[in-house]
Amino acid sequence: MSSNNNNNNNSNNNNSSNGSSSDSQLVAVGVDIGSHNARIYISQNSTSYPSIVPNENGQRYTLAISVAEPEIESDPMNDQYWDDNKKQTKDSSSSASKKKKDVHYLHGDAARKSLQRLKKPIEPHCILNMIKTLQQEQQNHHQEEQGGDEEQDQDLIQQDDTSNQDACLSFFQHLTNLTAHASHTSPQHLRFVLSVPPSDTSFASELSVYFQQGVLQSIQQAGYAKSEKKMIHSQKRILSLIAHPVAIAHAHGLLSDNESGKKNVLIVDWGASAMSMTHLVIVGGIARIQKHVWEPSLSGRNIIALVVKHIAELFERKNRGIPPGEVMCNKKARAKLEIAAEEALRSLGFSSKVTVNIDGLYEGLDCHADVMLATFEMLMRSFLTKAEGLWKGFQEEEEEEEGNNNIIKYDAVIGAGSVMNIKCVERLMDRIFPCDTFHRGKSANDVPPEEAIAMGCAIYGSCYLSTTFLDAIHDNSNDESNGNGNIPDTLQHLSLVEEEVALCPMSIGLRLVEGDPIAILLIEEGAPLPALVTKMINVSECSSKGIDIVQITSEDEKTIGKIQGIDGGEENKQIEITAEVDESGIFSVAVNGLVTEWEDMDS
Repeated sequence: MSSNNNNNNNSNNNNSSNGSSSDSQLVAVGVDIGSHNARIYISQNSTSYPSIVPNENGQRYTLAISVAEPEIESDPMNDQYWDDNKKQTKDSSSSASKKKKDVHYLHGDAARKSLQRLKKPIEPHCILNMIKTLQQEQQNHHQEEQGGDEEQDQDLIQQDDTSNQDACLSFFQHLTNLTAHASHTSPQHLRFVLSVPPSDTSFASELSVYFQQGVLQSIQQAGYAKSEKKMIHSQKRILSLIAHPVAIAHAHGLLSDNESGKKNVLIVDWGASAMSMTHLVIVGGIARIQKHVWEPSLSGRNIIALVVKHIAELFERKNRGIPPGEVMCNKKARAKLEIAAEEALRSLGFSSKVTVNIDGLYEGLDCHADVMLATFEMLMRSFLTKAEGLWKGFQEEEEEEEGNNNIIKYDAVIGAGSVMNIKCVERLMDRIFPCDTFHRGKSANDVPPEEAIAMGCAIYGSCYLSTTFLDAIHDNSNDESNGNGNIPDTLQHLSLVEEEVALCPMSIGLRLVEGDPIAILLIEEGAPLPALVTKMINVSECSSKGIDIVQITSEDEKTIGKIQGIDGGEENKQIEITAEVDESGIFSVAVNGLVTEWEDMDS
């Protein structure tokens, strides 16, 4: 498949038949563009399990920020910024200003670092904020113009609109390029499903339009035949937009069955922007939002701000010469603290202590502080108390609205969002909604809470493509006007194409206890290559300092490697293990992001 795509991308002499088959192997892509991070999942077909799309640094998320790369004259980190011998004449400067410069955009962590160097705020450059700003400005443009001064103001507004629009399109093009690289296919074959929060759907149409344009820019960058231009621009790249709770329900398989009965589901989504609760009513595989409530004061940003303040206080206690609160007033120090607090918050999900190391935090002083899980849970007490009251009051308010005779009983309670990984939040959920009373969905290993929306969108898109294909073939076979039963030209891109793919010749698993025949299965025998699996493994019962990597066949089991330095003495200690077998049979494993590569596997 990859060789055909490369030929299509690198040559403009392809015939029209290549254009008709360019969509024959569509890939469903689920995208969750949150207020802080963006996550992407892909699903090759409706039977395969979705897989995550990492960013260029190997992280499972991409910071949803896009900003124009600063010019030489405005970047203080560039040597030419301090060069006094860069004077230009008026004629040369005026002629240079007339030339339109190519603007390059930075995304993710690179964009955040650029904004921090220039001492600019990050919030106006977040993708969702820029889209909402564009929507508001477009509404203002419909108003009647009054006076010459307002015409000048509108010219300035249009310049800002163009800058924000180009930044959004560049970010969406960047996401498309990442997805095409991870799926080993062309951008032409990608079909996206986006998700929006039920509390704010006003920007949904703008999001769909800008994402479509970003995908088209990626296709144009990859290249295509001139005869395919009309077809490419006429095709719909965005399959659908669905609400966050519906995507979460898809990820946990609540909409896959076609039961005739009514199912009440409570979705608790606690992310960076707010904590929301949604009552979904599912009947026959169709979901309807019955009630939705959200609380922005319990946002993940506020929790990060809590950790930032705590680290700053620890730093000031060790350096008594610094007045209290002075570090928080320094923009540069605060920006460094926010990045460290985000990493500490992720680590506290599976560790009892996190050491924060920041070089040159304030006036050349380095920060070395230990954030204890017990102390963090004490700081979280007010958040947990308010969340508990909202969770308990949600059902009571809904019962009062329905009437005293109607008692609502939830069949399933699903937690999602990055905050759900925090241990104290997990315990609160288990106490209020015990697993023996409520169905709590799939485990966090199968559906990570912070990735449930993107995974659900990918599953929905895969089902959408397979259903559309089957309906098209079925309708065409019963079409009497067609006569010969052939698929019309408008549906040629949906025809099945047989392809030979490499399969994994054996299973790969882990053995925690030496001599134990039972192994944790990572990659099954016969899985299509390349295969990539990430799981959280509980190593509290590990008998030694290492974990055996086992090669499993129908005849025997063989130890092919060992993960050293695992301390299984701590209770409920978990590590993240990522295993991958590429198309060449090379096996590699990563423990908490550290990658080790093995030789080729036996064929």
